[in-house]
Amino acid sequence: MHDVIAINRRLLQDTAEQHFVRDVAALEGALNRPRFQAEYLQISSLSWLASAHIQAIGKVHAFEQGNKRTAWLAGRYFIAINGYKLNLTPAGQEILKLLIEDLIVSDEDPSRLAVELERRLRQL
Repeated sequence: MHDVIAINRRLLQDTAEQHFVRDVAALEGALNRPRFQAEYLQISSLSWLASAHIQAIGKVHAFEQGNKRTAWLAGRYFIAINGYKLNLTPAGQEILKLLIEDLIVSDEDPSRLAVELERRLRQL
């Protein structure tokens, strides 16, 4: 949780936006959702879990500002700590941005984003 809070803080430090954690409990719950999916639903796909991670963080609006950006960077961090990186072109980045925005404002499952992430995963 501290890593995600630090991501939000760093994201906003050079902007006029205020770093403020509005709901620690909601953030903690969001971070536990992908863990639940991995442990109890036996989901092992890194791209699926990263997508669920992004969705959960983005949907709870735990921060005053920068929730979607924080979710995206936290998802990339999640991928990195699991030994992978994303191979991104500017066009690919734009596709992922639109998918993330759709995923956060809808109630759909993260499969569309997971497919796109999977296509771009590269082992470190």
